[in-house]
Amino acid sequence: MTLLGYEWRKLARMPVLWAVLALCAIFNCTQMLEIAPYIDLFNEAGEAASQLGQRVDGDFLTGLRQREQTACRDTLLEAVEGMDNVFETLDIQMLSAYYEKYMDSSPLAQSLMAWKYDMAEERAAHLARTGAAMDLYAGPVTTQVHQFLFGNLLLKVLMESAVLGMLSILYLLGYEDIQHTTHAVCATRTGRKLWWPKVLAGVGAAVGLYAVLAGSALAAFFTVWDFSGIWSASVSSQFNCHTDLLIIRPFMTWADFSVAGYLAAVLLLGGVLVIVLALLAAVAGLLVRNVYLAGLVLMVLCTSGYAVGVALAELGWWELFVVFTFNPVLLLLEVNAWFTEVGMNTFIPWQETVGTVGGLALLSGGTALALRRFRRKDVLV
Repeated sequence: MTLLGYEWRKLARMPVLWAVLALCAIFNCTQMLEIAPYIDLFNEAGEAASQLGQRVDGDFLTGLRQREQTACRDTLLEAVEGMDNVFETLDIQMLSAYYEKYMDSSPLAQSLMAWKYDMAEERAAHLARTGAAMDLYAGPVTTQVHQFLFGNLLLKVLMESAVLGMLSILYLLGYEDIQHTTHAVCATRTGRKLWWPKVLAGVGAAVGLYAVLAGSALAAFFTVWDFSGIWSASVSSQFNCHTDLLIIRPFMTWADFSVAGYLAAVLLLGGVLVIVLALLAAVAGLLVRNVYLAGLVLMVLCTSGYAVGVALAELGWWELFVVFTFNPVLLLLEVNAWFTEVGMNTFIPWQETVGTVGGLALLSGGTALALRRFRRKDVLV
């Protein structure tokens, strides 16, 4: 624990880290201006749901009609009077066929996509039976607010946390080189073992930075946006949807999620994904002994992910594309649709979870092997 404390102290004494952290927090808060026009209608929906419940039925409609007449109430009433159970008529096989036609050169990719949508058809039937689509959530501004929260605010938080976490772990791994003390430290067997605490401290710092950024952003968000009547709503409300390849579909999750449960699951998986990317930085820093070159390699790996995926799809190399969709960077970019069928960029149910947990296991093993290699490697003068 003492060694971890020393490593964390090195990071704590970096003014630039605190400055960047503060700038990220301020930037995240300013993003909320983007959806400011929706706040009155959102809070009207939340207040109505607090009094009438989330499920839109006859009693809900009667109660809503009796509320004081305002422009927001009229807009909300007009939206809910036309509600129906969209999962009863959702054509899942149409979605499957739409994506499969892109992959006609790969029977493997087609079969995986077909299997995924067979599972999705069962989920749609379940959601139709439970009436999840009849929850209000936030009415006609649901998609805008939901996509902002998960596809904008939390996406930025995850990206910032991942970058700061990776830079922190690279800094700790390269600290001895920067201070020109590597040869003295690595001259002993005990000194070589100090790189384990460096990795652990870097991973811990990444998680701590993520907690600070997520906590500050969500605290600011929920101070302005009243979710008191929203937390119990199903995220599969018919007012919530997402888009892939211009196809708009209901937000159909692989398990039943309330808004509160969905937020908790996303934050938890996001934290694990930040650890995965921190371990990727650890492997790069241990295998590439020049910290600046390691940072360059890491930057190329992370920034080229989307372009490589697009190239594989354009070339029709679907087998490689299937494997590539488990890339942690691509999984992070899909945060706005985690735990749903997502669309073309996933081939199995719960792919973001499987990919993140698998990445954690793979990179944990890779980090252990890289540390073992480092302990046996000669340090060049």
